Amino acid sequence: MRTGLLVAGTAVAVIGAGVLLASLTFATGPSFTQFDPVTVPSIPGHTFYEQQLVGVNQSSAAVSLTWAASNKLVVSVYPAVHCPHSSGVCPSGTAVATWWADSGRFSATGALTFPLFLNLSNANATATSFSATFVETYTTSALANPTWNLFLPLIGAVVLCAIGGVAIFLGLFLPTGVYTGENPPPLDPEDDELEGSDPPEDGVDLDGDDEDEAPPPEGLS
Repeated sequence: MRTGLLVAGTAVAVIGAGVLLASLTFATGPSFTQFDPVTVPSIPGHTFYEQQLVGVNQSSAAVSLTWAASNKLVVSVYPAVHCPHSSGVCPSGTAVATWWADSGRFSATGALTFPLFLNLSNANATATSFSATFVETYTTSALANPTWNLFLPLIGAVVLCAIGGVAIFLGLFLPTGVYTGENPPPLDPEDDELEGSDPPEDGVDLDGDDEDEAPPPEGLS
């Protein structure tokens, strides 16, 4: 086991896992803002007016309504609910905000169902003008519309995890001294017997000549 390689691989793998988790957890997409202005030039006295506030249904959004009138009005904001006798939506029976004033502001965050219903009631004998600005702001998830800003950290995290995994594997199973250039230990002479090689017999030349061969008779060339 290579302890240093194992520790280094574990550290790299942990960093890669952290980058991967951070990329998936904290990545957010672009923010969107939607405006819905409302202008009612004249609401006659002792009349009622209703306006729908349009937005985009999101699991998390922030909305704000700022309004002003030339005279005091009864202004109410109702959330949308499914109509009991049709397939559309109707204003809820409970208002989320109500004023008897000539100006006001409403804000909310979270999951809202659109449209919202803005009800104006003029209890005055004279006509009254009304204007409002409705704003919705929400942020989409980066996973819904991935870009290179998300892909690059994910690719880097996967590469770090892969490198760390290989280093951990080598640290566990790679024996020491493989790449240090150390000479192997000398072989035991008894190993020759295991290899099946016998030493040459005495008096026998390895080239095939017999050392005891008699010299040729004299006189012969």
